[in-house]
Amino acid sequence: MRSALLAISLLATAAAYAQGITNPLPANDAEVIAKGKRLYNQTGCIACHGNNARGAVGPDLTDDEWLRQPTDEMIFNTIRNGRSGTVMSGFAGDITDEQIWQIITWLRDENRKRQ
Repeated sequence: MRSALLAISLLATAAAYAQGITNPLPANDAEVIAKGKRLYNQTGCIACHGNNARGAVGPDLTDDEWLRQPTDEMIFNTIRNGRSGTVMSGFAGDITDEQIWQIITWLRDENRKRQ
């Protein structure tokens, strides 16, 4: 019985990843957005991506190219694990998954303000 439950759980997890993970936080929650901005500044993202994530050494994270094409999953994985071949290091050991989602929520909000 235990192995059957484990198999079902693994299949459900695999199905969720096959469909892509999406941000579980509400897109228009002012508190989540504010936390995301604070985390962006506190974790040092500002050093490479500039004030309000408009780009500096690293790319602009609020433009349509970055935010409309990549999925939530891709942005999450980039922040969490970094990007091979670039100076973008992962933050998995520094911030929680929820905090990564807060940053993504703020980045998407910044993109909406540009339109």
